[in-house]
Amino acid sequence: MMSKHTLLIPSLQFSCIMSLWILINPENAKLLVMVIKGGRKMPLFTGEVILNKTPAGARPHKFRILKDGKEEYLTPAEFIDLLRMADRIMIAKGGNDATTTAFLDMLKGFQLEGEIVNVCRFCLLKRRFNFLNRRSIKYHSEKICEECAKEELSRALNAPHCHYSDEAKQRIEDMLLQTRDFDRTIGTLDPEGLDQELTKFDTVQASLDARTMKIADLPISKNFKDILLQKSEDLLPVQTIAVAAGLFKGKHQLVTSVTATGKTLIGELAGIENILHKKGKILYLVPLVALANQKYDQFTAKYGPLGLKTSIRIGSARIRTSSTLKMRRTLDSDIIVGTYEGIDFILRSGDADLLGKIGTVVIDEVHTLEDSERGHRVDGVIGRLKYIAPAAQFIYLSATVAEPLALAQKLNATLVEYEYRPVPIERHLIFCEEHDKLKLMTRLAREEFAKTSTKGHKGQTIIFTNSRRNCHSISEALPMVSAPYHAGLTQSVRKSVEERFLKGKLPVVVTTAALAAGVDFPASQVIFESLAMGIEWVTMQEFMQMLGRAGRPDYHDIGIVVLLATPNKRYSSEQTETEDAVAIRLLKGNMLPSSMDYGEDEQMEEILASAAVTSSKKDLGAIHNRMMGTFELEKLFSRLVHYKFLEKREDAISLTPFGQIAAGHFLSVSSAFLIRDAVLKGMGPLEIVTNLEFFDAGYFKYAAQISTALDINIPSRVFQGASLDIIFEGDNISQLDQNIQDQLFEFAAAFLTCKCKDSPYCGCAERRFSAKIVEIRMEGYDPTGIVRKLEDLYGVTAYPGDVLGYLDNVVRNLDAVEKIAKVYSKKEIVRASREMKQQIEG
Repeated sequence: MMSKHTLLIPSLQFSCIMSLWILINPENAKLLVMVIKGGRKMPLFTGEVILNKTPAGARPHKFRILKDGKEEYLTPAEFIDLLRMADRIMIAKGGNDATTTAFLDMLKGFQLEGEIVNVCRFCLLKRRFNFLNRRSIKYHSEKICEECAKEELSRALNAPHCHYSDEAKQRIEDMLLQTRDFDRTIGTLDPEGLDQELTKFDTVQASLDARTMKIADLPISKNFKDILLQKSEDLLPVQTIAVAAGLFKGKHQLVTSVTATGKTLIGELAGIENILHKKGKILYLVPLVALANQKYDQFTAKYGPLGLKTSIRIGSARIRTSSTLKMRRTLDSDIIVGTYEGIDFILRSGDADLLGKIGTVVIDEVHTLEDSERGHRVDGVIGRLKYIAPAAQFIYLSATVAEPLALAQKLNATLVEYEYRPVPIERHLIFCEEHDKLKLMTRLAREEFAKTSTKGHKGQTIIFTNSRRNCHSISEALPMVSAPYHAGLTQSVRKSVEERFLKGKLPVVVTTAALAAGVDFPASQVIFESLAMGIEWVTMQEFMQMLGRAGRPDYHDIGIVVLLATPNKRYSSEQTETEDAVAIRLLKGNMLPSSMDYGEDEQMEEILASAAVTSSKKDLGAIHNRMMGTFELEKLFSRLVHYKFLEKREDAISLTPFGQIAAGHFLSVSSAFLIRDAVLKGMGPLEIVTNLEFFDAGYFKYAAQISTALDINIPSRVFQGASLDIIFEGDNISQLDQNIQDQLFEFAAAFLTCKCKDSPYCGCAERRFSAKIVEIRMEGYDPTGIVRKLEDLYGVTAYPGDVLGYLDNVVRNLDAVEKIAKVYSKKEIVRASREMKQQIEG
């Protein structure tokens, strides 16, 4: 009988109700004892028994227990009584062999039985209990329980050098539970031990709707049919659905389906057939100049044999270069490809009649409606085109619309929704440090290019990064053939990259969001080197657009998407999320519709633009009723009349000369006033336009060398952050190479001599630099020549495409300055603006 003072008696009151187990862990000459009630993981109490050798065999010598932080010694007899009370005596496998044998012999001596069990060794060390089974987790050369494996993983992920987000930790824990292998899971965090089975986040399965239609059976013109038959005998499923939904009956359609399912041809089918039936020309609107150029080339080659002429309109496109001179820009063409702003420029300028009869309007990438900066202009141009071409058929195309049915209803279009994916997409997530990304990209791109699909095409990779500079630095650093691609490159360079990629000669293209919006690059793999665009995280819609570039049915068997996410990485101090958390949010997320609420400046700009195509207040209201956004029309119309941008007599409205200038030149009301006030002050046209818009895309050509010499990572952009302060602080500049010093002194003398208190953050340097670009252009240099001269003089470089875009805006603004000066009879400013404009146009 146990002594009445023991802790055991009250503790075991429930042994008659709940099963009592004793777990023994044999150690060297002693036993670890766990008293377990009801199979619970935490023991009721633990103890330690020291064995003695006796003539009868091993016997308990000392019995010490620990419960609730209290220690007590019990008699050896009480230990035997405890064993007799147990429903189950278990001996942990893997304990000391000699002690195990001695204990089993002892049990026999007391007519008791024990069983060898597999328990978690880590649990024993923590004085708790867990069985091991087939679901236990492999840890080095043994198995441990799930709870201990999670604790070990947490310890590894929370080490001082690790900065994983909670979302990333959960993702890694999910991998552990998937593999049941600790070492394999931790191995995925090492670029050298990449396990693509584990990095795979999910697979978006291919699913095809088998419904197709024979091109030979289409009710279209024979010559058009012959052109289509050169590529295929059948329409793709989404095209078949569109035809069945009334495409050839003039129905407006919103077509939503993933990339590479054949949306573009739907617009062509309707448009070309409308042309051939004398219903009018096609306007094909796209968001990007690169995409407009590509569509222009494709349509010129494809439909030239039908006798159809294609032209292009991108912005005001006033700067003459060797490439732009070769492109047809007249409005008497059958097909007019343009950017949204390029077509809208014609409408805003009061030249809508020059477009002639319009049979079809195709709005590609219509989800741009939800863009915070350009959405109001896309909305506006759609509304104005509906007004000037009420009989035209409108086809809206997008791969990423959050609520397609709602958008279709707003657009008064039939929804053609095709949710099937032509090829499966594997989505991978790799957590890695920034310095490991290049090695990983190289490995992934090489492995992909070594593959050949069943269609006979090598695997090619698109790498998305967050800046143009990174496009070049990554492309230069990759130890394989690659090319940067972005809007800052000249048209001829972009076209060369497109052609080399299409021919399979270019394994890798490194780009920004430019490639997300439909430019035709048949890549099998997409790698996100960054999950930001600039310093902002990519949106869900941008992400879906970008990953949609992976895998083309005519080229590939599968698409691969890889996100390289760096723990603790942020692109600005304002960001609260880190890149690894953003990666998981994007992979798990769904698109949400954006509100189309415009500010007053944007609303007034669209009201003025719409007033350029109508002389009726009632019709102005009708135009804006067709738009997606909400407009405070009455209030803002009255304000524009008060500001003398508009005139009204009963229902008749008209733009004043001032209003015509603002509308035609995409000027906000505040910008229009800025120009007017500058003109009235007698300010020169160059000063006016450089006040209105800076060129801020200049880079230090030798940024890397400067950073190395000063041991400071300075921003490569000249007018970004503290670059200028750092370089010109103290004796920093004296530590640089003499040639770089000379160029920087030239830069300072030319642009940093103002007396402003806030210099160099007052804007004077940007204005003077912008003026220098204009002056060099007026000396007869093309954009590439301008860049070379800036490099030679100041060690500052830029992208020719950015220079071209800036000069195009300067010309448009000079045009506005000239016209406003004319309104206010400032003849000298009119003359100077016209002469400068002519010189810049070339």
